[in-house]
Amino acid sequence: MTRQKKGKLPRKEQIVQAARKLVVKYGSENVTVRRIAEEVGFSEAAIYRHFKSKKDILYLLIESVEASLLKDLDDATYPEYDKFENMVLKHLSAVEMKKGVSFQVIAEIISLGDRKLNNRVCKSIENYITKLEKIIREEVKRGNLRSDLDVEAVATTLFCVMQGLSNIWMLSDYKVDPQEKFKPILALLKQSMI
Repeated sequence: MTRQKKGKLPRKEQIVQAARKLVVKYGSENVTVRRIAEEVGFSEAAIYRHFKSKKDILYLLIESVEASLLKDLDDATYPEYDKFENMVLKHLSAVEMKKGVSFQVIAEIISLGDRKLNNRVCKSIENYITKLEKIIREEVKRGNLRSDLDVEAVATTLFCVMQGLSNIWMLSDYKVDPQEKFKPILALLKQSMI
């Protein structure tokens, strides 16, 4: 069992959060165990007590990103969302509050080209899209969306839009307003969904 100081995150979580920060700041290819150790104030040996390699840290980071995205979707739909549009805008707002980090981490880890990591990212994206599909199906049941809607296509489109908007927003150094960019996209989607 890992000891932790009062009020501090467990060491593994500190390491993963440092990796997340460094991936966004420097790109995944420039993140090293040494840099992570410096970021958290540990020795490299301390990092290796928790993880075998940088790849293991990134693997856990992907799991953390997935959990964060799914929680954001849950929060956007809790307790009862009244309209699909409101859920999507709430989710986009959560993405904005976190500066699009989850989507940036996904893009950065894919750029490494590691098959095992990419398979894990793919599984995370599939889980995210599946969650979106469930939400869309509920909206179809409620009569808020067309009954003949291609739910998988809409969910995949939403993922692509969120990923793309996050990339544009981050590349613009957060000068582009994602909500404003999203409104015409949402209007276009609504035309085909309602």
